[in-house]
Amino acid sequence: MFRVRMMDSCKICSGAFQDSPDQLILCEHKEGFVHLGCCIDRCSMDGKPCEHSKGQYKKDK
Repeated sequence: MFRVRMMDSCKICSGAFQDSPDQLILCEHKEGFVHLGCCIDRCSMDGKPCEHSKGQYKKDK
């Protein structure tokens, strides 16, 4: 199982991952993890993760 460290934050908005219910995207362009919403809102043109997306991860509850 892959775990993101609690201190990590989104490479787009700098928001903490533990404070957001959003899924995570491993982004090749930003060289790290971003929120799914940030990827779609700020990088994608079609409402889906952009072509830089290398993986999508759900958070454990």
